[in-house]
Amino acid sequence: MGLVLDEETGPLMVSICTRLDGLPLAIELAAARLRSLSVGALHDRLDQRFRLLTGGSRTALGRQQTLEATVDWSYSLLNDAEQQLLRRLSVFAGSFDLDAAEAVCGFGDIEALEVTGLLGSLVDKSLAVAEPMGGALRYRLLETIRQFAAERLAEAGEEQAAAVAAHCAHYLSVAETAAPHLTGPDQGAWFTRLDADQANLRRAAERAAGRPGGTAQVLRFGVALERYWGLRRRDDETVLLAGVLRRPDAAADPALFAAALVAATYRTGNMSDLPTILQLAQQADLVARSLGDNRLLARACAALCFAYGGVAEWERAWQLGEESVARARELGDDVLLGESLGAYASNVRPEETGPLFAEALACTERTGDLGTAATIHNNAGFLALSVGDIPGARAHLEAAIRAAEALGFPHLIALGNLAEVLRAEHDLDGARSALEDVVRRSRRTGDKYALAGAILGLGCLAADLGDWHRAAMLYGAEHTLVDQIGYRWNPFDARRRQESLDQARAAIGDKQVQQAYARGKALSFDQAIDLALGESLSAT
Repeated sequence: MGLVLDEETGPLMVSICTRLDGLPLAIELAAARLRSLSVGALHDRLDQRFRLLTGGSRTALGRQQTLEATVDWSYSLLNDAEQQLLRRLSVFAGSFDLDAAEAVCGFGDIEALEVTGLLGSLVDKSLAVAEPMGGALRYRLLETIRQFAAERLAEAGEEQAAAVAAHCAHYLSVAETAAPHLTGPDQGAWFTRLDADQANLRRAAERAAGRPGGTAQVLRFGVALERYWGLRRRDDETVLLAGVLRRPDAAADPALFAAALVAATYRTGNMSDLPTILQLAQQADLVARSLGDNRLLARACAALCFAYGGVAEWERAWQLGEESVARARELGDDVLLGESLGAYASNVRPEETGPLFAEALACTERTGDLGTAATIHNNAGFLALSVGDIPGARAHLEAAIRAAEALGFPHLIALGNLAEVLRAEHDLDGARSALEDVVRRSRRTGDKYALAGAILGLGCLAADLGDWHRAAMLYGAEHTLVDQIGYRWNPFDARRRQESLDQARAAIGDKQVQQAYARGKALSFDQAIDLALGESLSAT
């Protein structure tokens, strides 16, 4: 039976060709495998490509009958130093710059000064690729070559251990060099620099986490990259850090431990596990108090203020927010004061927020801290929305989106809140378009917090149009997401969804609403997205 290209197989075929680096022999061998494997099964097995892709034409040379033999033949033509460098380059994830290649690969028989010439030779022989980026060159190995080189490196024993350790040390240095610049006017440029190395930063942290004695390195990564992981919503890295913080040896250095606890909680990733965030924030507060570190305690109080606000424990949130601000004022640090004021203002009574938000934003203007400004504008916009100040809400939310875009990331929460502004302005099509954009982006990132807010907004829109069954199903799907996160509805969201459900009950009866709500609650993550986008529900 011939291969049928459709909406499912087409993207998989493109991905297969991309992952095989467009190599003609690799694609030919992959096509032959489709006689016994489905496209999906072939795609899922490409990590074992050298075992999978064998059996070329019987009339071809031996080195052309398997993918591994072809690469091995090219490898055999390299001199010893070139082979060594190629093996060591396999420790990189994605692309890397020349400084990284020298730092990671320049040891033993290869001096750092020799790396440039050897790397150029590998590029000339098409075993490495040089690509211009930002006025400089970055390098990478084709994935097929990288997998082959990684297998050869694994056979080299001590050389592999040395290369992995050098990779971790280099990217920890990159992270800690960037850290002081992630709160000031140059943060956009530094975020861009970290974006280029994001895959290597993550790989280094993962390897440190998997290595005996690597706990402290993971904590240092978390402290250095707190801003980057938080604003880029790198939830996987935050989860990695949270797991390492539970290790018995994590508290060996109490100051580092406390700073890492704050890092794991202060930006809260995509708020996908609020109970864990609250637990870590409570621990951060306890350790910071035992150390008597005023700066650390100001940040721990702000983190715990946010966490208590997320679970609607307002009295505790207010007390901690007030303490955080008082401690930050004593230190006279505008970055810290802006963060503390932003946390406090986001969790106090709406009538008290105006002066707090204004002072917090004044701090960010003095420091150039766009990341904190984006968070503050979003929270100020939401609170303005909750008291019916639609023009004020629009101004803040648009400012939040601009600040986030200046740092190169979409502010999905602010975009979802802006959709509610559009709804209040009776622009239902604009609101729907914005919310569906949030849903699609949330699907790519796995951001359940932003997705829950968008589905709530789409439920409100469905109710506005009298589509009561769809509205109830959307509210049910949102309920499941909120339960998974551990979040509590804030008063504004609780009020608008309750009013909408009451209208639905009046229109179609309580039994119909309950049935539709239950169907929505039973949907999987992907099915909830399909419902939100008006698509046929996918199978579980």
